[in-house]
Amino acid sequence: MSIYLNYFNIYSCINPHDPINFKCPLNILIRVSQDNSRAAIDETAKFLFDASDHAIIDFISRIFSIHIDKATAEITRVSSEYISHPGFSRHLPDIVLAVHDKTDPKPLFHIEIQTEHDGMMDLRMVKYGYLIGASRSQMDENDTRIISIPHQVVIYLEEHRRIRDELKVKIIFPDESEVGYIVPVFRLYAYSAYELSEMDLYLVIPLILVKYRKRFDIICRRKNLNQEEFDALVQDVLQDIEQITTITGTYEENGVMDEKTKDIILSATIELYTQLHQKYIRDRKSKERVENMIESVTQKISKKWHMIGIKEGRQEGKREGIAEGVKIVAKNLLMIGTADEVILKATGLTPDELDTIKREAL
Repeated sequence: MSIYLNYFNIYSCINPHDPINFKCPLNILIRVSQDNSRAAIDETAKFLFDASDHAIIDFISRIFSIHIDKATAEITRVSSEYISHPGFSRHLPDIVLAVHDKTDPKPLFHIEIQTEHDGMMDLRMVKYGYLIGASRSQMDENDTRIISIPHQVVIYLEEHRRIRDELKVKIIFPDESEVGYIVPVFRLYAYSAYELSEMDLYLVIPLILVKYRKRFDIICRRKNLNQEEFDALVQDVLQDIEQITTITGTYEENGVMDEKTKDIILSATIELYTQLHQKYIRDRKSKERVENMIESVTQKISKKWHMIGIKEGRQEGKREGIAEGVKIVAKNLLMIGTADEVILKATGLTPDELDTIKREAL
């Protein structure tokens, strides 16, 4: 359980030393650190790739248009810190994954998730690609060092008119020979949760919420807040969360994703909504509606565990199966920050039983 809490104690902070002001509904003037917000989004995006191998394989297969056998392949998270000389500077690509599937060498996949447009992104990808490839370079029989560049993609979360379909770099050597370096770009902000799920990219559906940060900024920076426009944007956020929870519940129920992946997607959804809520929305009813959506998914899972307990073993085994299932549901709800009263309602536990589960999870 601690892995979830470690990631999601990183909420958007109110920083009194940050010079940027936002005008919010309720006429409250606050100062928010954009760096902290971006860091929280980055951590949330990386957290999604702690999901099960099957979910990551679905994602890699589709985003890179390659076939990977889910029955035999295994995914390894590769260290993404690389040191370069001179200066021994540190370089930190977002996500580097290795696929072990009866291939040698094991192919590497580098996924860079970018919130805002960066005019130097093409150079960064060349640098990352070289460092990742060089970290496992080998000498061949001719005493030549071989550097294999990983598969790479940049995923943009916020719209910008200068985002291109590909990042292109031409490298010219002293003998005038040329190498074209091309990295594909995926505009995640252009898709709905349903569209991403239909493309087998369900792993990253929570990230559609990031695009609202820029939209709220535009509204809140205006001299006079348009309340109708603001309220409509809040409803768009809630509709997207409803799509995410519906897809997640359905996919878990139908066996498309496992429980771990479901927990991670719901945790990321709650975290990204919390960032928007604390920074812009600040409305109790909206927060309650999101909690109810999460509860509707977990109630289905609670019923599923009851059915498992009923079908398995002797009568004592049945009771143990039900109890264990309810405990797992409660732990998962705690992971995603669900209020105690919601957990008690969804599981039928007593307050004392819930307190016991909390102590076990520490």
